[in-house]
Amino acid sequence: MNRYEVAIVGSGFSGLTSAHYLKEKGIEDICIFEKNGSLGGVWSHGGVGSYPGAACDVQSYTYLPFLDDTGFIPSKRYVSQHEIADYAEMLADHFDIRKHIKFSYEVIKLEYLKNGFWSIEAKNLNSDDEIEYFEAKHVVSANGPLSTPRMPELGGMESFQGESFHTAKWDNDINLRGKSVGIIGTGASAAQVITSIADEVKQLTVFQRTPTWAIEREDQPTPPEIVEAFKAGGYSTKLRHVDWKKELPPDPNIPFTFEQLHDKKWNADVCALLSERIKNDVKDAETAKLLTPDYPFFCKRVLIIDDYFTTYNKDNVKLVHEPGGVTKITEKGLEVASGASYELDVIIYATGFDAGLIPFPIIGKNNVLLSEKFGANEDNNYQMISPETLWGLHVRDMPNFYMMVGPQSLNPVTNVTLLCEEQGKYIAELVADMKKNGNLSVEPTQKSVEEWTEKCNVSSNGKIWLQCNNWYMKGTKDDEKAGREKSKAMWMESYESYLEHLIGEKGGTRNELLEIT
Repeated sequence: MNRYEVAIVGSGFSGLTSAHYLKEKGIEDICIFEKNGSLGGVWSHGGVGSYPGAACDVQSYTYLPFLDDTGFIPSKRYVSQHEIADYAEMLADHFDIRKHIKFSYEVIKLEYLKNGFWSIEAKNLNSDDEIEYFEAKHVVSANGPLSTPRMPELGGMESFQGESFHTAKWDNDINLRGKSVGIIGTGASAAQVITSIADEVKQLTVFQRTPTWAIEREDQPTPPEIVEAFKAGGYSTKLRHVDWKKELPPDPNIPFTFEQLHDKKWNADVCALLSERIKNDVKDAETAKLLTPDYPFFCKRVLIIDDYFTTYNKDNVKLVHEPGGVTKITEKGLEVASGASYELDVIIYATGFDAGLIPFPIIGKNNVLLSEKFGANEDNNYQMISPETLWGLHVRDMPNFYMMVGPQSLNPVTNVTLLCEEQGKYIAELVADMKKNGNLSVEPTQKSVEEWTEKCNVSSNGKIWLQCNNWYMKGTKDDEKAGREKSKAMWMESYESYLEHLIGEKGGTRNELLEIT
């Protein structure tokens, strides 16, 4: 039986960051379980984010962590999936993390044992899915919120005689040239695919239920002055600094603040400006109208992309706006709610992810299931709609178990890699202190969980994210149609206010909020 001090599930930026900070604290007995053959999580080579046009929609200079440590300078403002994946590989080597990684090991079960260790059940994907068992004193769940593709709930999907796949499982062998392609969805993945394949296919039909706000990237190669700033040192650290203590004047380079986003007049003015841009970009007035949202800016995830609206000016690109959505897949194509049918050679499902879903059972003390504790069941399609945590990190009855980028830890405009850094530092410091002090177990008090959960539950009050259907609240139209309850899984206040609790001990000190034995 292989036993470790810390096991980490996943080697995206959260897993790599956690491992780095643990090693900085002298914790070397680490094992990272990675189901893929490469690093980077959602960005990994061959991973769920490796479809055509895939790129980060946060500027690379602030998104990529540890740039000042590695000396890496991003090639452009918004780097592609391939460059991000390569950087994750570089990061692992720079911090000597690779030796701790078990590639092609898919964790399928975690269970807390009476001896105070976690049992880890994993499939060895390089050995005919052979089941292997491991143990660890601490477990970090870093498998990411965007790791499980969400397929639409449609009848007839298996009957389609053409080729079909989800963007997260892109068929790299497919040749789209000369084919009639339909893409279901207009979210971030869809938009990147649409602008990338429009000139390749014979006909591209985009099936839209709800339009999406989009702003231009104005992407460009990294200019000389930024290259020099990186070379001088400290540039990335300065950009990524979060002034949660409010010690500095407002940063004039930030496009908008959390407060502005929720200011009705400011938000309405932005929507009016973007509506005019759509009218100017799209030649056909009716298409422009259909592409214009009727909800606040950032209620749904905003597309940060160049040339999205102008793509609809191409003769071979057609928008099908159907609020009722696609209702059925047929042998030759699909049908929409209006009854219209469309013949297609290829169907691409750009229907997003089951965000927040942990795709394996986690069993804590007294046989408590994490999924049940978080309100997941068959009726709500196993969505964790009512999590109960402390800071989105700790779970009651789950000793020495830590979630990174978990529910109740971020709002929809948080730079996720910044959160990874702070949570990684926190976990490493806690584990190191426990080792130094001879502590065996840590979990949150029931009172601290109840108080944090209540703060999260009321944090969405008055926020723009309640004003439309979106995946942040597990409130898509499919969920609404099925009568499912909206999620309470987010921290809907600012990221700075989250750090006031995690770092600044607002609400209580570690010793007051945790049971450490």
